[in-house]
Amino acid sequence: MRQPEVDVLINVMYPAANAAYLIMNVPAPPLSLPNGFQLVGPILADPAAAAHAMSQAHPYQQRIANATVAESSILGLVAYNAAAKCAVVALRGTKTIWEWIDDLEASPVPYMPDPSAGFVHMGFYLVYAHICRSIEGLLRQGGVTIDRLYVTGHSLGAALAILCGFDIGQRMHIGPAPELYTFAGPRTGDPKFASSANASVKVCERVVNFMDVVPQVPFPPLYEHAGYETLVHGGFRPLDVTYAHHLTTYLAGLKQLPEASVKLAAAPVLAASAGASAAASQEP
Repeated sequence: MRQPEVDVLINVMYPAANAAYLIMNVPAPPLSLPNGFQLVGPILADPAAAAHAMSQAHPYQQRIANATVAESSILGLVAYNAAAKCAVVALRGTKTIWEWIDDLEASPVPYMPDPSAGFVHMGFYLVYAHICRSIEGLLRQGGVTIDRLYVTGHSLGAALAILCGFDIGQRMHIGPAPELYTFAGPRTGDPKFASSANASVKVCERVVNFMDVVPQVPFPPLYEHAGYETLVHGGFRPLDVTYAHHLTTYLAGLKQLPEASVKLAAAPVLAASAGASAAASQEP
């Protein structure tokens, strides 16, 4: 991985992805956003926005969306750096991967807004359908100029980030092509959708920790990853399969990359806020 990408992952994507978990709590604790970024607002689930998609789904396919929204109606945040004209969309997963990972073995279905784009996991799409209006509204809020647009997420949030980045590029047309940096993401769609997503986004980087089971599912050939993988070795425990999935374990792995040994201060937008990288993730 190129050194500027490591800067972005450690100093922008990790604190943003971590804050996406923290903001789901009411009241939310103080958020350690990336340096220079201010909160635009929380990403809120809107059942009305998802009503049509939910009506097309079998109750089994609705389980991931129902469980995710039941945890909290807040599924992440949008933040903005005015000096750099840079926005970041950060999406959360769930408190435990077992809330949704058992539902992954399902056949993909056509991507509803544009079936020609390929097939996606219906459970992931139903979650995204709840939040797409909120994300678009936050990105358009105040008519700010966006010269750089990041999308990130961890675990289930990484699958949502793929759908979000594709949606921004294909439908919202806000700012430049989005740049995706995800952690511990499962496969989101079939090979055709992976190709469509790769064509729609400027950058699509997936960070995968050694021995993390989530990036291995759902299985090919029905599903295929979008983007490019960077393997890290943040640690694992033989008797604790969730340990390798921790967001903080991913941070430990990023810090071990050779490129991370240099001083991470390439530009103001990439500078880490004090203590941001030490914040604890809510998802195991």
